Amino acid sequence: MKKISENTPKKDGNSDKILEVSLVSGSMIEVTRLIEKRLENQQKTFIVTPNPEFLVFAQENPWFKRILDQADLAIPDGIALIWAKEVLKGKNFLSRIAFGFTTGFKVIFQAWGGKRVTGTDLTERLCQLAAKRGKSVYFLGGKEGKRTIKALKNMQDKYPGLKGWANPGPILTLNSKKSVLEPISQIKRIVEDINEKQPDFLFVALNMGKQEKFLADNWNQLKIKLGMGIGGAFDYLSGEIKRAPQWIKQSGFEWLYRLIKEPWRFKRQLKLWQFIWLVLTAKN
Repeated sequence: MKKISENTPKKDGNSDKILEVSLVSGSMIEVTRLIEKRLENQQKTFIVTPNPEFLVFAQENPWFKRILDQADLAIPDGIALIWAKEVLKGKNFLSRIAFGFTTGFKVIFQAWGGKRVTGTDLTERLCQLAAKRGKSVYFLGGKEGKRTIKALKNMQDKYPGLKGWANPGPILTLNSKKSVLEPISQIKRIVEDINEKQPDFLFVALNMGKQEKFLADNWNQLKIKLGMGIGGAFDYLSGEIKRAPQWIKQSGFEWLYRLIKEPWRFKRQLKLWQFIWLVLTAKN
């Protein structure tokens, strides 16, 4: 399978580098405008939505870091990335700790959580854009098939005229050490189904690493205008899992709200502390 270009990645808009990964800065309006501009210029667009777990995984797996680097737009999905951007202004460990505390207070008391552009919010905004412009969408993956189907229906009910397809897809296995996604036969059938329908926007929810690897490996074959890895967005868009109240999102504690609702995520949250340590000790 072909991979996306190894050439210097295209980066639109203002970007900040966190742990050697360039992330696009901007509000939802600014990010949407960047995407609309690329669509108008007929530029096929690969979007990733990194959170702290992504960047930790990227440090351990160079192939994944390359994918994040090659993406046209890398949107920071997580208040910790906004925090890290400020902390990295410090030149050494002690100054970064100071920045860390002051930024933490700003996040909580100045509602910096509202600055985030989450994968879920961006997915919905692009569905709205698709309905408005007569574009079609393809929802692939999701932990439970019914959530994928329900998420599409909810978007179609909310944005009349939205054309789309929902495919829960097979369970794919990722060997992160060898950077191999399997089984190949099922991946090929998925690509064939997507190309047969030729959606404009492809949203892939196969979990971190798998969704980006699927898009990267098949990028040249996929007959789409935009592809985006979206993690657990279908859980929210389907309404099966409720998002945190607005005041919690703005205070930057949506991650804690979800952890309380889903205690099994505790092990994954340990990556957050690893991310914080990497930021505090990063070389300039």
